Amino acid sequence: MAKSAETRSHRKHGAVLLVFLFLVSVTSLATQAADSDGDGVQDSADDCPWAAGTSTVDKDGCPDRDGDGTSDFSDPWVISNPNYQNEFTTSSSNDYYAVEYSPSGEFIVTGSEDGFVRIWNASTWTNLRSFNANTAVTTVDYSGDGMYIAAGLNNDSLAILYSNNLSLVYDVSSVDVGGNDLVNSVEFSPDSSKVAVAIGRENGNQGTNGEVAIYDVQTGAELYTLNPNSEDRFFDTAFSPDGQYIALAGNGDIYIVNTTSGSTTWTFTNPPAAVNAVAWSPDGNYISMCGGWEGQSASFDMYQYGSGSWNRIWQTTISTSCASTTFSSDGSQVVAGMYWYQSDGATARVFESYTGNQIDSFSGPRPGGCTSGGNNQCGTMYGVAWSPDSTHIVTAHGRNDEGVYYWFADIDEDNDGYNTTDQGDGVVDAFPSDGTQWDDTDNDGYGDNPAPANEPDACPSTPGTSTEDRYGCPDADGDGWSDEGDWAVLDPSQWVDADEDGYGDNYLFELDEYQYHVNQSGDAFPNDPTQWNDTDGDGFGDNYENESWNAYRPFEWPGLLLPAANQPDVFPLDRTQHMDSDGDWVGDNPNSDRADACPNAWGDSQYDRLGCPDTDSDGYSDPTAGWPSTSDCFGADAFPDDPTQWCDEDNDGFGSNPEGNQPDECPNNPGSSTIDRIGCADRDGDGYSNAGDPFPDDGTQWSERDGDNRGDNASGNNPDAFPDDTSQWKDSDGDGYGDNPGGFNGDAFPTDSTQWSDEDGDGYGDNTDGQNGDVCPLDYGESQAELSRGCPDSDLDGVTDPLDAFPSDPFQWADSDGDGFGDNTNVPSGDDCVDVFGKSFEEGRHGCPDADLDGYADVDDLFPTDQEQWEDFDGDGWGDNYYWENVTEADTENQGMFLVLREQRGDAFPEIASQWSDIDGDGWGDNQSSSNRVDNFPLRVTQWNDFDGDGYGDNAVTGSYQPDACPKVPGTSTANEEFGCPDADNDGVSDDADPCPWDPDVSQGSRSTAVCGITSDPNLQSNDGGGSSLLSGENGTLQLMAGVIIFLLALIVVAQVARAAGRRKALAAKREGQLAQASVAEEEERRQAWIQHYLAEGNYTEARALGWEGSEGLPEWKQYEMQQQAAQDAAIPTMMDLENL
Repeated sequence: MAKSAETRSHRKHGAVLLVFLFLVSVTSLATQAADSDGDGVQDSADDCPWAAGTSTVDKDGCPDRDGDGTSDFSDPWVISNPNYQNEFTTSSSNDYYAVEYSPSGEFIVTGSEDGFVRIWNASTWTNLRSFNANTAVTTVDYSGDGMYIAAGLNNDSLAILYSNNLSLVYDVSSVDVGGNDLVNSVEFSPDSSKVAVAIGRENGNQGTNGEVAIYDVQTGAELYTLNPNSEDRFFDTAFSPDGQYIALAGNGDIYIVNTTSGSTTWTFTNPPAAVNAVAWSPDGNYISMCGGWEGQSASFDMYQYGSGSWNRIWQTTISTSCASTTFSSDGSQVVAGMYWYQSDGATARVFESYTGNQIDSFSGPRPGGCTSGGNNQCGTMYGVAWSPDSTHIVTAHGRNDEGVYYWFADIDEDNDGYNTTDQGDGVVDAFPSDGTQWDDTDNDGYGDNPAPANEPDACPSTPGTSTEDRYGCPDADGDGWSDEGDWAVLDPSQWVDADEDGYGDNYLFELDEYQYHVNQSGDAFPNDPTQWNDTDGDGFGDNYENESWNAYRPFEWPGLLLPAANQPDVFPLDRTQHMDSDGDWVGDNPNSDRADACPNAWGDSQYDRLGCPDTDSDGYSDPTAGWPSTSDCFGADAFPDDPTQWCDEDNDGFGSNPEGNQPDECPNNPGSSTIDRIGCADRDGDGYSNAGDPFPDDGTQWSERDGDNRGDNASGNNPDAFPDDTSQWKDSDGDGYGDNPGGFNGDAFPTDSTQWSDEDGDGYGDNTDGQNGDVCPLDYGESQAELSRGCPDSDLDGVTDPLDAFPSDPFQWADSDGDGFGDNTNVPSGDDCVDVFGKSFEEGRHGCPDADLDGYADVDDLFPTDQEQWEDFDGDGWGDNYYWENVTEADTENQGMFLVLREQRGDAFPEIASQWSDIDGDGWGDNQSSSNRVDNFPLRVTQWNDFDGDGYGDNAVTGSYQPDACPKVPGTSTANEEFGCPDADNDGVSDDADPCPWDPDVSQGSRSTAVCGITSDPNLQSNDGGGSSLLSGENGTLQLMAGVIIFLLALIVVAQVARAAGRRKALAAKREGQLAQASVAEEEERRQAWIQHYLAEGNYTEARALGWEGSEGLPEWKQYEMQQQAAQDAAIPTMMDLENL
């Protein structure tokens, strides 16, 4: 039984798996062969996936009403220029809110404010049937099969009526979703099985959120509701042509929802703020949107489907809210009806669906004119519907132009009997707005009918664009003149040449910044074959006949030399002149600003008047009886023979040109001055102008340079003896110094020509060679003695300063040997060697010989020729002053390394007689024969002691040179930075670290694994000799006992001796340890002192060489490495830690 159950279970699981695989396979095939609209064209290849169709030529799977293979959109039947006219108006006192055509186009249905649903005959405009809903009907729709009418009522209800009698299919259905809501639109699905109701809040933001409810037409049951994103209101809906989807227009949002699953498949980006109406084109590829007011304007938008998404392809701005929209039945055009204000109020605008080009517009009566002054009372176009054949539009109006308006496409607007579009007879008016023309055989835009018809085609069988001499004939250059009548067939700017000079009569040019005619073409003189250009535009041609003009005409002037040129322009670039009678190239026209003032006399004057004689050629004409020189400089030349002067404004005989000959420096004031300035007033007649003469009324003086009011002319009146010194003017004693003692270079002795200065004010003149000259001219003194007249005695020692060798020292006045130390030995500063020159000053001995000038007299100086030394405390022959400079030398023991050594002067150990040199600067002496502070490593600053004498220093601080790892035991090991430890086999590895300490060939590995060729000290010999036993024979036991006793007694004796010796050795070792400890303590104290010295100098390298372990001065990475090492060391357990475990 268990096996059977298991078998059934396996079979059941296998069946499920087969079903699953089958479903997956079917789903995959369905996906690969999807055809949403059911027209037999897969969606991947369907150009109209939202609408079923049979087109194959321009598009695949799009609607094609006439079955010619071309889609309706590309093969439209709507009139391209409809020119809609009002055909009939059903006026009313009630607003009409909605209107729709029946699918056949025979009827229309309306909904109005008075609560009636009415059916009208679309041709006779008569009301056929009515249904009273007893409340305003806000929206209506015809089902696609024409059997039903849906009406949205103001009381939140939906009524579905039979269209043939307007009876209810079933009771009115409530669509109330809560408070303050409103039915905004009703829309049948394309198969007439369902109706969508758009519900939203009536106004404001209060009330229940809206929704789109889908009802079953047959039963009136609500099938489901839609509300993507919890919208508060929906204004309109539009089913896709295949009924698979529905577009929901909300408050600033538009959604496309799948009608089967209810899922939202697309949300539009940035639609109008409120989408009042929405329409889906018959081919499913376009959706139009009516936008509500957005503060300044509104918009009407068009979206297109392509590449799997919807994208806005155009948008037009409108001045009022858009109320309703619908497509023509072929989808090529779309119409939008507007609300009630501003210029677009109560207007329908018709656009091309793809381009957005407006092709027509029409309006209601628009009472009030749609202006703010008329309170914008111009009516509202609430609804708009397009007839199935697209020849008529009907609109529903309210707000002051209430009623239903019927519009037709006027197919013969010019009333000439030829329709604007083909009405089935193959006849189309080529000129729909011109009643005199209808045929255009050559399709050139000009009618075949002859005059007096408008613009008759003179070449009706040959297309052409000519308009000037005749219409519709070939015009190769496009200038409007037919080729037959065009003088220049290929020049669009010319067509006739009356004077046959080769230049067309159409004179063309451009004006440059000087108003010259540039880029001229054509003939400025169409009736004169000798002229064609007029560059200055004065009516006279640029060509000339006088060959002599070539010598004067600038090369760049326009015009050609023609012997028979008529009315030549002498000045082709001056529109004010054209003639020159006297040949001076100044025009005769007196009305020009360049007119010749002497037209019959050659002249080249140009400033006061043009074209008159100018003898000196300065540009000013020679004076004549009628044109004299004038003081305002606008007249003739006042100096006709001087080319540098022409005007004399003050008539004093000097010209006003400051750069000319003898220019008048006072051009507006007459004068005779000639020296300082020319032509200025000069009252005293000395040649200097009054303004430049400090003595304008004294003819003997004219200069006064220093401003002391005394003339500089020495031979004139009251002359200035010092013309450049404002503080002096008189010198009574004639010594060159002024009598004014307070002035510059004043004479302190104005009546003594040998003295003039007394700098120290002591009454004695500074001129030592003069009368009573001052021996000390810079120091006040009252001495009258000839050798010290006027000198001071600064130190009051009775000797005047010039005679005092020490003028500021009252205890000294003489210096016999001239060494700077006074001869008076009764004071401490006196010269201890009065008669011998010397510079000593130390040890209380002054002025004695000091050969090395170190301040110590030679008699006191142990090193008289060495300026750096004078004492030797320890008497070792080396001065106590110790100096050194560090030098770098190659380290011969370490290739590529260097030593820093000292070049020394003086005693490095001034208190140790046996030491004087410390070349490595470690504080230990280099003299190896000394018994005091001997440096065993004189070239290694980090080593000095070698206790075991093995050549490796005892200093083991970090950074020291080859520290002895076994300082108490001599050794030769060097490997692994372990120096100076025993190394029996001399392989460099210490015996403790060597796995084979007696085998030099093995130095790596551990003792437990290494294979040693030599396992013992080869220097020791084995003594394994034979002998007889003490314990033999019969007396063996006694002999053994005696031997043991003797051995024990010997041990006791040896122990006593060893104990006594041990005591003596311990005492000696203790004394030696104390001495060593003291030495180490002294050495440590000295090392710490040096470390502190180096740290104070910031020399961390030297301090670290002496064992200092601080981190200052190290790079951050090194400090971090030290911190890590310290942490690791701290983590290693001590023996105490281990004992506590």
